[in-house]
Amino acid sequence: MREWWILRKALNDLSRRKIRSALTILGIFVGVAGIVAIVATATNLTEAHRRNVANISQEDLRWIVSNNPSTLKPLLEQIPNVAAVERRGIYSAKFRGDEQWRDIDFYAYEDYSNIKVNQIDFVEGHSPGSGEIAFEISVRSLLPELKVGDFIIYRGGADNREHQLEVSGFARSPSYPNASLLQTASAFVNQAEMQRILGTQGFNEVLVRLTDFAGRDEAKRQIEDSFKKRNLQFGGYVARDPENFLGKNELDILLTLLLVFSVLGLVISGFLVANTLSAIVTEQMGEIGALKAIGANSWQILQLYLIEGLLYGLAGTILGILAGFGGGKILLEFLGNLLNFQVEGFFFQWNALILGLVVGIFVSVAATLLPAWRGTTIPVREALDSYGISNSYGKSWLEQFLTRLRMFPPLVAMALRNLTRRKARNLVTFGVISLSCAAFLASQSTSASVDKTAESFYRLYLTDAWVSFGIGRLDNQFVASLRTVEGVELAEPWARARGIIRASSADIFGVPHDTQIYRKSILSGRWFTNSENGVVAISNVLADAKDIKLNDIIQLEINRKLYRYTVIGILDDSTRYLTSVALGKVFMPLEEAERVMGHQSLADYFTITTTQKDPAFVDKTLRAIEQRFRTLQPTTITAYSDRQIIEQISQSLKLLLYAMVVLIALVGALGVVNTITLNVLERRREIGVLRSLGASDRSMVQLFLTEGLFLGVLGFFAGALLGYPLARLIVNLISQATFPIEFLFDWQIVLFTFIFALVLSAFASLIPALGAARVKTGVILRYG
Repeated sequence: MREWWILRKALNDLSRRKIRSALTILGIFVGVAGIVAIVATATNLTEAHRRNVANISQEDLRWIVSNNPSTLKPLLEQIPNVAAVERRGIYSAKFRGDEQWRDIDFYAYEDYSNIKVNQIDFVEGHSPGSGEIAFEISVRSLLPELKVGDFIIYRGGADNREHQLEVSGFARSPSYPNASLLQTASAFVNQAEMQRILGTQGFNEVLVRLTDFAGRDEAKRQIEDSFKKRNLQFGGYVARDPENFLGKNELDILLTLLLVFSVLGLVISGFLVANTLSAIVTEQMGEIGALKAIGANSWQILQLYLIEGLLYGLAGTILGILAGFGGGKILLEFLGNLLNFQVEGFFFQWNALILGLVVGIFVSVAATLLPAWRGTTIPVREALDSYGISNSYGKSWLEQFLTRLRMFPPLVAMALRNLTRRKARNLVTFGVISLSCAAFLASQSTSASVDKTAESFYRLYLTDAWVSFGIGRLDNQFVASLRTVEGVELAEPWARARGIIRASSADIFGVPHDTQIYRKSILSGRWFTNSENGVVAISNVLADAKDIKLNDIIQLEINRKLYRYTVIGILDDSTRYLTSVALGKVFMPLEEAERVMGHQSLADYFTITTTQKDPAFVDKTLRAIEQRFRTLQPTTITAYSDRQIIEQISQSLKLLLYAMVVLIALVGALGVVNTITLNVLERRREIGVLRSLGASDRSMVQLFLTEGLFLGVLGFFAGALLGYPLARLIVNLISQATFPIEFLFDWQIVLFTFIFALVLSAFASLIPALGAARVKTGVILRYG
């Protein structure tokens, strides 16, 4: 029972220092809550994805099959390993539910009450009938006021005119992308409406669900043989990747960034615990001496402070776990809505609980060991005679060097020398500031890199829109007709295909040799000339990844045929469309591309620029193109919609990064407050001596504020060194998950980080510095 005094004293110490204890617990709370929320959310989301794939009969294989007949479905269902087949119509157009035209993908099924592949769940209203449309529910991220009974207008179809449809309901399915991800709405119409849109009697897609996904290659062969026997035109084959779904890359990077900054915050929290315990040991020097004088041994003293650290850890960890699970539930609901998952509930995760307990308590106890051990090594006499003034200063070479400095004013020189008096404590604080600066610098660099990459895309590609035609490819000379449309500034025929180079996918572009829309940036070599064959220019990303040099001969697979080309140019082009999974780009003369792609002198699509760049004018110009060439069934895509997607991702990343920096900066500031407060308490006798010699309140504030600023400056330099690789790591993670990002690290980012370090340290030092100025001289000198 006599050992209970240790626990009682530990609890008493925590209650005596309510503010400091609360701040320390808050630091642990932040790190633990972040880690628990991330682990619990990731585990729940993975399970939700597995359940959704199983429950909705998500497609395994998909083809574009033009005008496929109703008799195709029962024939394919007889193929071994085919569990279900669904015919579907798909058509892309423009629609508006307010004043703005937006992209929309129409889908149609034969029977909405019996969908076997890519099932959808009507959560409001009913399936579409004649003259009706049902939207995937995430359309409300684009049109928040849209409701059942409203009317929308779309333009397109075989006659390419405006048509009106009434909203019959809203549906949800993870098989369809969230409208906010791609700025494109998904909507459902009935069979008659789709056939009127397409101008055909059949649908144009075939979806297949397999019994055994491992046998997909053989099933694919048998299904395509069936297409060929019936002389059906098919292409656009897509196989489901079991490990991926739309938005997964963005989700992974979000959770990874949260984890990186949570771990960083937890490390800083460990420093904060160490600083707090160090402060307590220093403040209780006399108490330690008294305890030892009445018989307390080193093990009991060690137990006392380890228990205090453990109590901090338990409090912060328990609160962090509760907040982590609560925050994880909110995060899961948000991500579930974003990915269109049906989240059935937030399930308790033992792995998140155990990880939170282990990490929170381990960090706290580990951070306590050094100051606790220091408390056991203090001799009784030294502890009882401790007045905050030490005669040990000036023995090291650094202290002697600082003593001889004459370039600074006396108070500034004193503040600088004081930093060497408690080296361990100041090193801990230095580490806290360094990590905070590194987090700030990394967030700034990442944000600037994303912005720069987005701008570089529109610096290289002047495209305002792309136009393709439902009747197939058109002669390259059709570009002259496009140029006569009012509002069109430039128009060029382009060709595009997917190729394989050294076992990796690449985007192949056929471009006019004198293109004015692609502003090529040549790093080495040259661009191709008119009618030049057997040559290509490749992007620097592809060249670096595959170690391709100028004048190398590469083998390129296009449409299952092999071609050899000489690399005559390396281009500075790291841009990539969000939907592309290609490693890089290959550019070749338009005529060569059309030849190897099997459509001589026929363009895949036309890229255009408009005389004005605002979205309203671009839409007006595209509408004029659609009206003039409506018999050719044009489909238009705007460049500004892609830019909106990139800007949305950029803004989301910025908000995340800034939120993490604020939390880490808060914990870092607490560390500085702890250190400067401890310095004030430890040197109370010294302050009294200075005040008795005439030091003013202003001088006291300046002394401790300068100490904090010096810590901030030193922390900045270390943080800059640490922040650079951290920024590179984050940018690389985002590049892998979204699109290649050009890394940016310039002097402005470093300058902002320096200002951040000064503001952080000055603000955190101000409160204890003002406290030092309010200390009464007589009380200090009389009672210490």
